[in-house]
Amino acid sequence: MQNLTHDEVAAKLWELNLELSPEIPYRLETLFPRIEGWFVKGKIKDQFKLLKRLEPLLAEILLDREEVQLVLPCNQSTLSDVFLMGSLWVGTSTCAVLVLTNLRIYCIRVNDTGVPQQSFWQIYYSQIKEVDQSLFGDTLFYLKDGRKLKYSGIVPEDQRRLQFIVWENCKTFRKQGFEPSVSQSREQVCGHCFDVIPPGVYECDSCGAQYWRPIEVGMRSFIFPSWGDFVMKHTTLALMELIGFTFIIGFTIAAFFEGKYLAGIILYVTANLADALMSVQLATRALHLKSTPFERPDMWSLTNPERLVQEQREAGTGYEGYRVADAAEQL
Repeated sequence: MQNLTHDEVAAKLWELNLELSPEIPYRLETLFPRIEGWFVKGKIKDQFKLLKRLEPLLAEILLDREEVQLVLPCNQSTLSDVFLMGSLWVGTSTCAVLVLTNLRIYCIRVNDTGVPQQSFWQIYYSQIKEVDQSLFGDTLFYLKDGRKLKYSGIVPEDQRRLQFIVWENCKTFRKQGFEPSVSQSREQVCGHCFDVIPPGVYECDSCGAQYWRPIEVGMRSFIFPSWGDFVMKHTTLALMELIGFTFIIGFTIAAFFEGKYLAGIILYVTANLADALMSVQLATRALHLKSTPFERPDMWSLTNPERLVQEQREAGTGYEGYRVADAAEQL
């Protein structure tokens, strides 16, 4: 790790006329590890653009005294994803950004242009057993509950920075005996109010936001391929599937005209089933927002919409009343 100071990096950003939000505490020396050398200006500007896209969300979701230490774009895909979707389109639905703070690691789902979506989860450093690298260069997280997470698309230099910061924070957690209570090592976070949602639950107890169940997504994709990806907001992938579905319809009709009814039915069912399985696999990875309290008529009779807006604002800035708030106070 290069020994830069916060002031040195801040001076470089000022020189390039790049201004980050003063409301968000950044550890600039780890976010921008190099400020001199070939092509470094382009890398600084790319990182700056990534941070600016995330700033509205970070301003809401960060706790008091929570510092952003590292931000890395990545993909969370598996070999089965590549098999079902193809390497060309797998990245359009598995794009993510890892945000490392002094309290936890956030994984934020983004679209293929880098805009954050309302789907993310968190991992406290006390839940990380090891961070390693696979044979193919993927970053591997081994968690306390036995789960293994794999992220691709992180260059070796950034992987070393990630491992160093995780090790540094894990050591601090152990030294302080700080181990927040969790429902699982990688906890789902509500995309509307940022409270923790336990595994197997698809409605937030705090705000009433509802999420798509994997079976609901899979059934929609089986009935009409690309429907499931549209509801998960995988727009690019859904459009490609829609184009592919038109070809399947054409081949099925052609088979029927030739009297090959069984072949046509098998082709249609097989294609739809493959799409449904792919959609279910993606839906099990994260919570995908189905409706917010503002979109549910049954909530309007129970809750004042103006109070909902105020509660969401308070939850985003201070997290009073949320489980994670108690943990942050111990830092």
